[in-house]
Order: sequence, then C-alpha cells, then structure tokens
Amino acid sequence: MATASGTERQSPASRAILDGEPCVVNYLLADSQLHAVHREMAAHDLQAAASFPLRLEGNVIGAFTVAATSPGYFTDKELRLLTEVADDISFALGVMRREEQRSIAESKMQYLAYYDGETGLPSNVLFESRLFEIARLANTLGILAISLTRFHGALQTLGQEHGAEISRLMASKLESALHSGFVARVAESQFVVLFDNFGSVSELEDAAKLVYRAMAEVIVVQGREVYLEPYIGISHYPADGAVNVLLNHAMLAANMKPREPGTVYRFFAPHMEHGPRHRLDLENALRRAMKHKEFVLHFQPQVDLVSGRVIGAEALIRWNRPNHGMVSPLEFIPLLEETGMIWDVGEWAMQEACRINRKWQDEGLPPIRMAVNLSARQFQDGDIHDMVRRALETSQLDPQWLELELTEGIVLLNADAVIRTMKSLNEIGVSHALDDFGTGYSSLSYLQRLPVERIKIDRSFVSDITANPGDAAIARAVVGMAHSLNMTVIAEGVETEAQLGYLRGLGCEEIQGYFFSRPLAENDFAELLRSGRCINPAPEASSARRVLLLVTQEQDALQHLGHILEREKYVLVCAATPEEGFEMMATSHAGVVLCDQHLPGMTGTEFLKRLGDLYPDAIRMVMSETLEMGPMLEAINSGTIYKFLAKPWNEALVMACLRDAFRLFDMSQRNRELASRLEGLDSVPSA
Repeated sequence: MATASGTERQSPASRAILDGEPCVVNYLLADSQLHAVHREMAAHDLQAAASFPLRLEGNVIGAFTVAATSPGYFTDKELRLLTEVADDISFALGVMRREEQRSIAESKMQYLAYYDGETGLPSNVLFESRLFEIARLANTLGILAISLTRFHGALQTLGQEHGAEISRLMASKLESALHSGFVARVAESQFVVLFDNFGSVSELEDAAKLVYRAMAEVIVVQGREVYLEPYIGISHYPADGAVNVLLNHAMLAANMKPREPGTVYRFFAPHMEHGPRHRLDLENALRRAMKHKEFVLHFQPQVDLVSGRVIGAEALIRWNRPNHGMVSPLEFIPLLEETGMIWDVGEWAMQEACRINRKWQDEGLPPIRMAVNLSARQFQDGDIHDMVRRALETSQLDPQWLELELTEGIVLLNADAVIRTMKSLNEIGVSHALDDFGTGYSSLSYLQRLPVERIKIDRSFVSDITANPGDAAIARAVVGMAHSLNMTVIAEGVETEAQLGYLRGLGCEEIQGYFFSRPLAENDFAELLRSGRCINPAPEASSARRVLLLVTQEQDALQHLGHILEREKYVLVCAATPEEGFEMMATSHAGVVLCDQHLPGMTGTEFLKRLGDLYPDAIRMVMSETLEMGPMLEAINSGTIYKFLAKPWNEALVMACLRDAFRLFDMSQRNRELASRLEGLDSVPSA
C-alpha cells in the first residue's frame, strides 16, 4: 500500500491516489511521464505496474500496487481480480475502523458507568455501590450533600459550554478541602462525601465547615467572578434511617427551603419528607386501595419494526384514588417499596396481567407477549418463582406469553441469586428483558451470564437520538452488544417518526412509546388488537441506495437537481435547515447527502460532520459558490465530506459525482451485507 508524496507524484500509485481511479501501465518504457521513477523500477527488472485506490469512509487513503517483470502483463481478467482485491482491502479497512469506533464507544460506556464524564469523580452509581459496601463493615456512616445553589444561574449567564469548567473547578476545591471521605458527583449541581466510623456528629459538622470554606470561594471563569453559594445537608446512620435512604435524606436537607439566615449546613429532620402526617395519610390510603381494588393496569403496545405489528404489551400499574383521580406511579411506587406493600401489589399485578392476556386470547385476539415489571424489593421479600408460577397456573396462560422486566439495579442486589431465579423461570418458558439499559451500566459484567432475551434502550437515549451523536453512539453500541449475544433490542420512549426511523436503521427490532400509542386501559387495548392497527413495515434494504438528501434554501438548486434526478430515476428528499436535515435523514435513510456550505445555524461541513457521526455509511458532499480552501481541505482530509461541488452547476460533473457517490454507497452496503452473511456462516456449528 502506498501514499502519494512529492517525489513520487508521477508513479502509478500516486496517480491512482490523486485521480481516485486505477492506474495501469503495461509498458513502463513507453510511458513518458514515468521517466523520473522508471530507473528505480527498471533496476528491479519491473516492466509493468498497476495501482488501485484504497478508500476509507469515502476517501482515498492509499493505493494497492502490483508490479510485473513482463510487459503487457495486466489483462482485463487480471485487472478485474485485482480490483476485487483492492475493494476487499478497502472493505477490511472500513470494518477495522467501525470496530475501533465500536470499541471506543463500549469503553466510554464502561467508564461512564462509574465516573462523571466532566470531573472524573465517581458517579451516583459507584457512590451507592460503595455506600452499601462500606455499610456492611461500618458502625456509623455520614453523608454530606453539597448543593450549588447558583450553579444553573451561572450557566445562564456564562453559557452552557462553561458548565464542565465550573464543575471541574468545584470538584478540585472539594477534594483539596478533605483528607478523608469518599467524594462523588451525583447530579449536575450536587456533590456528596461519604464518611464511615466517625466518632461523633461534631466531626461531620467540622467537615461541613471545611467544605463550605473551600467551595464558597469565588472562582473566575472567562474573566468573570462566579459565586455558587454552596449549601450542605447532613445525614448519618443509624440515626437518620436505613442505609438505602441515607443519601436521599442528605439531599433533602441540602435542598430544603427556606434556609435559616447565616447557616451553611443543616442536618436531616423527619419533617422534611413531606411531613409525617402526609406520609401516614398516603400509606393508609394505599392500604385501602388494595382492599377496595383501586389499582388498575394499563398496557402500552410494543411494536415489531419489521412487520409493523403489535407483538407485546408492557403492563403498567395505575392508582385510581377516590376524589383524586389517577395518581402518578412516581408518587406511590416508592412508598409501596419502602413499606413492603409492593409484594402484595406486585403479586396482584402479575395475576391480573396474566389473567387479562389469557382473556384476550380466549376472545380470539392475536396472542402477544405480556411484560410485567419486577422491583428490587420483590426479589428481597419473597419467592419470585413461586409467585410467577401461581399466576400462570391460575390464569392458564402459556408461559411463552409472559416476560419479566428487571432493571440493572436488581441484578446488582445479589447477582448469583437473581440469575438462578431467572434461569428457573426460563426453564418453564418465561422470558426476561433488561429494562432501562444504559442508565446504570453496572450489569455489563453480568450481561453474558444473564438469561435475557431482550434489552430495552432507556428513553433518555432516545429523546435526542437523531441529533446527538453521543446518544446515537450509545444506542448503536447497545444494539451491537445485544446482537452479538443473540438478544433482541426494544427502545422505549419513542415519540417521533424520526426516532423510529433512526432506531430501525440501527437494527433495533422493537419500539414502544407515544409515537404509536400511549398506555391504554384493558378494553381500549383489546380494541387496538382487534383493529389490526400497525406502523409501516420496514422498507426494502436497497431503497436508500437511490435516495439523495438535499439540504439547501435555494429554490434554483432544488428545481435544477429535481429535473436531473427525475431523469436519472433518483429520489430527492429536501430540507431547508440542518434540523430538518436530521429529521429527513432519520426517515429516508438517504444514501447520499448534498448540502450548501452556508446553512442557518451552522456551516455545511459542521452539519455533515455531525451527520457522519450518526450515519457513517452515508456519502456526504458539500456545495458552495466560493471555495474556502482551508476548511474544505480539512473536511475532505478528515473524512467529513467526500467531494466539494462548485456552483453554478456543471450538469455533467454533478451527475458524474452523484453516480460515483451512489456507486460508492452501493459498494459499502454490499460489503456490509456480505460481512453479515459471512458472520452468519461463522456462527453455524460444524457437523
């Protein structure tokens, strides 16, 4: 493989690189342009040479050269074979690059599992893990929760882009103020410190004063003085409750309003939890709710992205409280868990979900998978296997139509015991899904051991997936890992067609969310099944190969290209802004993208760079009336764009560039399909 240099600018390799086309010289002595390099080749008795460009992400990055001692050696047959070899090398380079990118994304996920990306401090996941670890050995525990009262106000003044700098400065001040304690960042404007085996609460007060003095100092950001007004909440075990509520109590104390003038810290007090009377009233109301059958189940459809049909439902508990209406689960589920009532309510939900699913089947409706959530407290308080078995026997529901959803936190409780329970349920035909995947990351090390058929991508990564390369990279990595472990992927919180289109392009098999349907009452869901309503099935894989996305505000360009593409049987989709471009790309999966350099809000090269992070296979080109040499060369060399087109149009040149771009896209898709087939063959056991 060769790259072009000043001393070799007339060699076959450099010509192949510069022209982007194979360079074949069957008679070196007869090529007048090669006299400068012929002497060196002749010294090795070389009489003919052929060089073929090697491409990576649409850009020529080198050449594959073969030389022969016989003149006229390279026949059409030889050239076809060598062209295939060069294409295979280019494909291999692309596979290596994608594997590298996937590995980087996975490493980042592993890191973000436990550490805050801006400060490098442990995150809330690692903090809570360490808290329970230390609690097994310590007699006393204390937590300082530091709330930076003016943090968000500072961001509004200075700009969001300075948030990381402010966070790093405050983290450094916090760490330097203390000689002991475990420091973490648990929220954007909140830090915590964990102490164990302290002698008296006065030691916690002394630590709080040290922290306040350090973090109350003015910091300078962009030449401006910033004061963030820290306030500290303190909780300690065993006086302030069980270990699992200690962090919440410290944060309540830190954030409680109003604050007494002149104070910089406050200890947790029970009245901070909405007041004892309110809590007691709510607890009594929940007990009455069980007795008077005030709980109901609603069902959110789960849709297969290949067929477009409803293939499952997630059962969601609702509380129809008299004189209050429907109460949000966020208000009562935590109290159910804390009081232990979650076991009885959870068993009722399991029985009801199985009964209703069997009822729908008896009514002749299409059988679907029913997903029921399990909580950590249920695994702690009872025998999940027996509870599920009773529900199946009572309802006479075939176990294949029941799926249990577990969160990553449940697995961390006691991995071995949880896995044993899951396997025992698998043996009778019940399936499992890992819920909210990507938010805790902590179960990654257990993922291969878990008898899980399905992984759910958390809604927090779906909401901005069509425009945020970070969310897209995590979703892509989750899909890749799941598929490598023979698991399917379902994304929750899908609300737009663009989100659906992008997830479908990643290979996500199923979705649920308001784009298709909100959670429905029993009869409404049955009517949905009866109607046969579905989303449009997946388009043919080859459909994107003839679609061009044009991002421009110029009507002349739209009309001109429209006529050309109609004649050439291409499909044109248009957008006027980068935001519209992201939306259109998510739904059309265009193979080639052409945009103006001058767009509202960002340049064309900036738009294509972000688009390339989201759709690395798309061939990207930019057009402009003025050639900004520096930015264009940088964009081409970095792989952001494939080619630059000058305006006004040269129709023949435009069509040649488009044909080349679609040919390159077709080649990458065929290579991807071939790799997929080969991977499938590798997974087939030998006889």
